[in-house]
Amino acid sequence: MNEQLREKVERLLLMLLEATDMSGVKAWAINVAFKYATEMAPSANKTDIWQSLKEMYQDNLRSVYPDQLEPAQSYRRASGDAWESFLTEYLNASRNLRAEGIRAVELTGDDFDRLMTRLQLAGRVRPRDVDLFLQGIDAGGTPQMFGALFPKTSYAERIRVDEVTSRLLMDKGLWSATVTLDARNELGSEQHPSVKRQTINHGAFDACYSLNSDTMPGGRIYTVDLRESGIRTNPLIGGIVRAWRDFQAHQSTG
Repeated sequence: MNEQLREKVERLLLMLLEATDMSGVKAWAINVAFKYATEMAPSANKTDIWQSLKEMYQDNLRSVYPDQLEPAQSYRRASGDAWESFLTEYLNASRNLRAEGIRAVELTGDDFDRLMTRLQLAGRVRPRDVDLFLQGIDAGGTPQMFGALFPKTSYAERIRVDEVTSRLLMDKGLWSATVTLDARNELGSEQHPSVKRQTINHGAFDACYSLNSDTMPGGRIYTVDLRESGIRTNPLIGGIVRAWRDFQAHQSTG
């Protein structure tokens, strides 16, 4: 972002943070400010925008609460929810996914319990273990859960926890992917892989999609440019569509 846009984004973020005391206002404000910045600077690295928002948020928190010891902790909690919301809205706005009858959804309560019972994973996978499910509508008009997404701004140690759930779901025929901003540039390269890249490439997920343009693609790791929306030009959209088509083909022959 240039300095002029950065100032606009900062004013927007601070205004939204003060606009209401509704539950989840911090995540909402980060999500709205991030969407605005990505629309105004479509060629900017999305991770750079995210890091700028982090700085704005933490600087504001320090000024309002000078005794705050861990402003980064507050941002981590809110930003995780914001990233999940952004991804959900982005996918559900995709014309290519809508044309296939695909939506990203959260499952809770009885809906989650029924799915886990059908997959024979009741008691082994909890609602908090899966951020988003992918739902398609089959030829008979019946909703089918065919995949799961694990959105992460960065991986830290969390990838090991997600790996367990991801492998359980994949073993039951669901497609599983992690979508990240790779905010700490943790994935390394194919030539010099980090432990996290090795974890992904060794089958923890079917695929990893990064919106950080500095992420080195390779193996199961892909970089995503939000300016591209096509099945062939956007690896995330294309991967989801292929997973749904493969799921339907398997169902029809199974």
